[in-house]
Amino acid sequence: MGQEAEPPKGKIGAVEILERNLIATGGLEAHKALETLVANGGIRLDAPDRIGDFRFSYKAPGNDMLQVRMFGHGANWTGHRGGRPIADWVSEGLRAPEPNEMCKECVINGVNTWIVEDDWRKLLQWDFSRDYNIELIGIGEVDKRLAYGLRFKPKKGGNAFVCFYDRETFLLVRVDRADWFRTSRNQSATVHKVESIFRDYRMEGGIKLPFVIAIPRPEGDVVFEVSKINLNEAISDSVFQ
Repeated sequence: MGQEAEPPKGKIGAVEILERNLIATGGLEAHKALETLVANGGIRLDAPDRIGDFRFSYKAPGNDMLQVRMFGHGANWTGHRGGRPIADWVSEGLRAPEPNEMCKECVINGVNTWIVEDDWRKLLQWDFSRDYNIELIGIGEVDKRLAYGLRFKPKKGGNAFVCFYDRETFLLVRVDRADWFRTSRNQSATVHKVESIFRDYRMEGGIKLPFVIAIPRPEGDVVFEVSKINLNEAISDSVFQ
């Protein structure tokens, strides 16, 4: 797991860190020009063999969908349409869920798939000031490199999270958040910290994005690896239903 943030040193502030992140990932105009994005890839558990595949689709301004297919288990969809959350799933053999049945296909090695959907949303968002109060809380270590830790507190309710930006490149390298987990609807939810680590940044269509999202778990990392990204190509609205 990543190191906790220590008190910052120097005069840099949250606003400048986010501005430098925007420049590092392509600049304001490139982000504003992004109308659609589709990322395809595979899922593995800290080993070479894939256990599933995924597709993340985004259509500005408020539509996104993460589709996850787990080999031999089922599939699930998590996203937003017009900014409103949507989710669905099917089990192996395309069996529809029973009433009040928990989505087992939505959890991979203890990681809810909404975490990765939310990771992509954070990677593509470039104006946080409208929705969050943001403060620099310290400097931590991610992949043996120093990174600035910024705490984001929603202005209209919701849970705070911490983003770490590399101290030299200003790329987003980690997100820390809380997740609630339970195995049945009758069970009390347990809260645990989840880290998403972003690696292998590459420039695609003028925007720099990570090709690896790794979520450390005691049993082994859950790794989402991008194989292809397409930008500003037509996406049907039916994807976000």
